[in-house]
Amino acid sequence: MSESAMAFSIARRCSSYMDLVGGSMAEYDFIEWFLNQIDNPLFSYELQPVSVLLWRDRFSRVIHGSNEFRALSMPLTLGGSGRGGKLTMDINDSGGKVLLTDFPEDMDDAKYIYIRAMEKGALAVIFRDKYPGITRRIVVTATQDYSWDRAPPPIIPALTVPKEVGDELGRHVGEEVDFISDVETKLSTGYNLVVNLESDKEESVILAVHHDHWLTGYADDCLGVGLGTLLLLSAVRNRSSFKRGLSFISFTAEEAGNPGFASLYWAYGSTRYVEYLKRRELLNSVYAVLNLDVVGRQYVTHTSEDLSMQLSQFVSTQWELPKPYFDSLNFEMNGIPAMTLSSLDYYWDVYHTDRDTEDKVNVQEIDSALKVSHQLLNHLLTNDLTPSPYISVLNRDIISVGLGIELREDWETYRLVKYLLSKYLVEYRRDGSVKTIYTNSILSYVRRFININDINQVPP
Repeated sequence: MSESAMAFSIARRCSSYMDLVGGSMAEYDFIEWFLNQIDNPLFSYELQPVSVLLWRDRFSRVIHGSNEFRALSMPLTLGGSGRGGKLTMDINDSGGKVLLTDFPEDMDDAKYIYIRAMEKGALAVIFRDKYPGITRRIVVTATQDYSWDRAPPPIIPALTVPKEVGDELGRHVGEEVDFISDVETKLSTGYNLVVNLESDKEESVILAVHHDHWLTGYADDCLGVGLGTLLLLSAVRNRSSFKRGLSFISFTAEEAGNPGFASLYWAYGSTRYVEYLKRRELLNSVYAVLNLDVVGRQYVTHTSEDLSMQLSQFVSTQWELPKPYFDSLNFEMNGIPAMTLSSLDYYWDVYHTDRDTEDKVNVQEIDSALKVSHQLLNHLLTNDLTPSPYISVLNRDIISVGLGIELREDWETYRLVKYLLSKYLVEYRRDGSVKTIYTNSILSYVRRFININDINQVPP
């Protein structure tokens, strides 16, 4: 089998597991199969165990009269069932009733609708998809903010139905419906899979993907696993020219998995991996990170301005600022140059659905993404980045706010300052809403304090 054929074979096999979540038997089975595909004497392997919250949807239905409709439960709700709850589409009149509502434009904002319905005393929430034939899983949590802190679990059932089912239910507002949300939650162990290309180099580049996924997850992120494997195998042939080592990591629990029901539920496996590197004082040996997540259509490369400024001279791609939705976040926040190549903004129609399948990708875009990924990875392995662009901008900002200091243009200062300025992922708005953001400049840091009502709102 050619390496290219192997990459797509890996993506198909990964996607064949419905709801491959951290700590599940599906995860164990896939990792075992995957390791058999890439057996190579030049690789060393490590399975890093991660204590995770395993969430599983066993059976979910909405019933009206003699009609029973298939539904999906929303992670990380605890499930439940009810009989004879009146259906309403008015969230202000949802106390003691079942709320039927549409997904918001930004699907991740479903949690705010859920929290409000929970506060109103709703028995359950049913989300109607905007696309026919589609059911999806979107994680909801019980707290407004985004934090790694332990939080209460979301206690009322939340289900999703396709548009046509939601339309049918919408014709029966005021009538009684039954609902079943039979879910399982328990502690388990997931695994970050680390494959190291043997090397005597002190620094290494991480090529990152994640294998866990909701429903079919072909683009999110099984295809990333396949393409990442292809890049890894290609690197074997070119290793003599590398200035740095290479580690391929497929993370567990990217979609969810924090045992404490944290509202910042994603990228948990990589969070634990970075903590592991810190404990062993190995984090500074990571030179840079290239992450592939939701690849398959038109894509962009998310990275900080200082990196895009340097890399755009060698790699032709569309550059955008970092988003706090990828595993690269945990490295970026610790001062490690990181980037994510992603089609996320062009995948909302099938995002986290059972329609995220091979036929929904664009072959030409995959070829282009693979070419750009290869160029980026090769540059990180064979050339040098510099901290100067970032530090020079910070020094300009420092002068503008009158701090009266000047930063050294070295990697130690770069990593320290990025760490200090990347602590806040949540912007608190004057209207009481919150938004996940990622910036790390002096001026944006100051603006966050100006943009809030009360200094006590700033997370520690």
